[in-house]
Amino acid sequence: MPVREKPLFRDLLNLDDRVLGLVAERYALPEADCFLPVLLDGDRCSLLEVRSDTSKKAMVEAAGERYFLKQIPWYCDSPEQIAVSTRIQEGLRRAGVPVARLRPTRDNRLWTSFGGESFVLFDCVEGLRYRKTPGQDAFAARTLAQLHRAAVMVDGAPAEDVFTLAADHIGLLRSVVPAAAGAASVLEELLAPAERQARSAGFDALPVTAVHGDFNPWNLLFTEDQQVAAVVDFDNCDVASRLHDVAEALLTFCVVRYADDTTNFAFDQARTVDRSAVDAFLTHYEEVWPLTPTERACLPPALGAVWIELTCLGLLRGDFTLDCLDRHVDIFRQLTRGPRTGEER
Repeated sequence: MPVREKPLFRDLLNLDDRVLGLVAERYALPEADCFLPVLLDGDRCSLLEVRSDTSKKAMVEAAGERYFLKQIPWYCDSPEQIAVSTRIQEGLRRAGVPVARLRPTRDNRLWTSFGGESFVLFDCVEGLRYRKTPGQDAFAARTLAQLHRAAVMVDGAPAEDVFTLAADHIGLLRSVVPAAAGAASVLEELLAPAERQARSAGFDALPVTAVHGDFNPWNLLFTEDQQVAAVVDFDNCDVASRLHDVAEALLTFCVVRYADDTTNFAFDQARTVDRSAVDAFLTHYEEVWPLTPTERACLPPALGAVWIELTCLGLLRGDFTLDCLDRHVDIFRQLTRGPRTGEER
């Protein structure tokens, strides 16, 4: 899907009574009586717009039931992409992957639009947020493998790879932050040999399947015994090599540091990669579905490409500053040496 600049002055809080009335009518929820712009997690409560600022989100209460209303973000809100995303979600749910059920509208559509914006409504799943425990990491890895092994395929899905996405993010960084032109050039110089390494190792011939596209700790809910209750936020899903998800999961669960209880990256990232954490996550993934030798060979450069993508995202959002680039280059070099896999463990 296109990598797009975030719109200016986006109002994330104007879910009012008029919108509630439209949702109630279109989804046959006559007793819908309020929006709740909060997340409850045990004794913790946080405003949705504090944790993420990509789209409007709210809980809907109706006849004793709760649903989650979510605006499709600007970067993937074309009707074609929404159709792909909703079909992938339903296909995964039918295959037994813990994906929340999308509630259809009265006319049996899986999303609705008004005011130039599109929304999905799905069942509220009770669960706990990520606490960075070994048990949660293990179940997250196994669930990701289960998602891939479901082998859901959807006609018309965008066929993308991590190297194209990384290059697009570099281009966006250069366009939006003129002062980052030098950093963009450095990232391009890192990406080119990683891409050549992957393609010479057989990346272009890897099998494809439905991938989540944003498999990170904040897009999972967990049960009390640390199993995955639900995988959410399929806005970036597409059809690609599973290495897209595997690389992003290894980075977001094992390498990236986050700012407090938000989806923003912490300014002070680690200087070294925790190899034991990366290896452990990959081991749990491969308990369900091992990587092939070709996928193992392509994983290190894929990790580098996704790290570049995340670095660009952090620079675009202001999570990182340009004087941190050397540290990110060091992490890239560590990642492209790759995790130990298979017989190397």
